Amino acid sequence: MEMNNLKAGLDRQQNPRKRKLEHEEEEEKQNAAATVKIGDLPEDMLIHILSRMSLKDAVRTSVLSRRWRYLWMYTSGKLEFDDRYDRDITLLDDADERSGIVIKRKKFKTWVKHILKLHRGQRVDSLVIRFTNLRLRYLSSDIDSWIYFAVKKEVKVFELNLSVEDGFHCGYKFPNIEKLLSRSRELKVKSPVFGSLRSLRLVDVDIDDEVVKYLLASCTCVEHLCIRASNATKNLEVVDPLANLKELEISDCCNLESLEISAKNLVSCTYQGKEISSPFKKTPNLTELTLGGEFCHSFIFEPNKHSSYSAQLVKLVLNLKTLTSERTNVPCDLPQLDSLKRLELNTVTKIGESFLFFLSLIKASPNLHELKIKLVYLLFDRHLPGSIPFVQRTPFPEVTPEDAKCFTHNNLKVIELVGFIGLSRETPFIQRLFNVAPLVEKVLFDTPIGYYRFHPLIDSVAASEGTIPWLINHRMSLKAKRWAMDVKKNICSPRINFLIL
Repeated sequence: MEMNNLKAGLDRQQNPRKRKLEHEEEEEKQNAAATVKIGDLPEDMLIHILSRMSLKDAVRTSVLSRRWRYLWMYTSGKLEFDDRYDRDITLLDDADERSGIVIKRKKFKTWVKHILKLHRGQRVDSLVIRFTNLRLRYLSSDIDSWIYFAVKKEVKVFELNLSVEDGFHCGYKFPNIEKLLSRSRELKVKSPVFGSLRSLRLVDVDIDDEVVKYLLASCTCVEHLCIRASNATKNLEVVDPLANLKELEISDCCNLESLEISAKNLVSCTYQGKEISSPFKKTPNLTELTLGGEFCHSFIFEPNKHSSYSAQLVKLVLNLKTLTSERTNVPCDLPQLDSLKRLELNTVTKIGESFLFFLSLIKASPNLHELKIKLVYLLFDRHLPGSIPFVQRTPFPEVTPEDAKCFTHNNLKVIELVGFIGLSRETPFIQRLFNVAPLVEKVLFDTPIGYYRFHPLIDSVAASEGTIPWLINHRMSLKAKRWAMDVKKNICSPRINFLIL
């Protein structure tokens, strides 16, 4: 026997290929023993896998076998419903796992109710419902059940978007504090209501000031808050202690009278709406700011009112649109944006306006690295109801070439120009822009293709002011591209990376 073992050992030493084959066979045996089919996994692990899928994909797994039929009902991930995109959703009927029900837009609420009723899991991480609600407040009681479901499942992320593209406001009212507390007791939800909430986004949902105050006090972990188009919000306070609040948006609340923001950990804020007095009280860590509406015009025309926080901004987005009243005061000095690295100017304006004022904003930002300008042009239309000629004012001060003093900006490296089509007022601005920023490294021309879709800035402004978006046809798009190519040719700098779309 010793001779046989010795011989086998010598054979392995003398035959490395044989030794390699034996090693590979051993590995294959080990891998085969370790291989487990997905169907052999325990149910809690399968539910964990399904929780990472989209709702539609998770439901589809119920046809795999009887074991899989009901597993999706216990998922704890993200439930998302959107009638803007899910036009034809196929779901499985309880009566026959092979048959399907096509849920159309008019049955959207029924579909949501069906899914939420079937859900058996204790918690849901995220609930997102985007519903084009064309019914008035008193016909929208089913929406209450969506909110109570979010309360019951202790969601971390909740979004309810009832907006309609044409500006219709359904007037749905978020449940008051008494209703929230009463229903939470019925559902045996531990206090406080929405105690696990990390993100709350309400669009076209009327919510009272008292409810917002209660939620901010109760939801100590909230990091993101968005209230958009709430007619019930009038006097809003977003004040510490809010240790985790990082992002805040208050937009298009037409009845807002006062706003106080005192949150020391707030990093990003969006405010679009009325010109109100000094909303930013104590925001030492605020570095990203988006402004729109009358308050944005105040930032441009009345810079002294914003000096307490403008110098700390790293990113600034200004949504500028046409004014219906003339500004008599023209600023001699803009807010000093000493820390600004990125500036975005989204402008809805009349044809023929000069953009030389934008150079003043660049000059006020000595450390600016990236600049993006997006243009949407409006045309006056006498056939629109209520149109009054020449009412519209430019959303920024007029600056003559003589007033646009030359300077050099050596930190501006990236320029993105969207919607430029080569009009007579655009070319002088572009020429001066490249003279001002001699060390630019990257330039993107994003020229319009076909017709403008409605820009988020326009909303109902165009119709109310007697204007319409300028329709860009295919021929004009080609002309805009040729103009951008001419700009590139005239600059003729090998250092600049040009991209023309």
